[in-house]
Amino acid sequence: MANKQAVLGSGARFSGKISNAKSIEINGYVEADLTTEKVTIGSSGKFLGAVESELVVIAGEYEGKMQADSVWLTETSRISGEVHYKSLQMDRGAALNCRVVHNWNETDTNNVDETQENQEIAQEEQSNEK
Repeated sequence: MANKQAVLGSGARFSGKISNAKSIEINGYVEADLTTEKVTIGSSGKFLGAVESELVVIAGEYEGKMQADSVWLTETSRISGEVHYKSLQMDRGAALNCRVVHNWNETDTNNVDETQENQEIAQEEQSNEK
């Protein structure tokens, strides 16, 4: 994984699209869209843009739309925009000013809706049998 790791140091600025990195650590300023396995935004880091990742760890600032399996917000994190997650860990002091959505996978949401509809139909059938 070391050969697919990217690091943006403190004070550095980047704008564009980031691809082909399995892991990225951001300590500077980034405006980009990013798809990767792991994103770490350090306490001096600021990220603006869309993120799709398995794991996101934020100690700095994030603004944008995120879709992640697991999100960990440390005590110094400041988040705005929209966060779709499956697992969320938030330390005391983390600041959220955003829309937060659990289980963002539309397939999962559709399955829940179908289950609820099937339960309602079964209940109606039971009521009609009485």
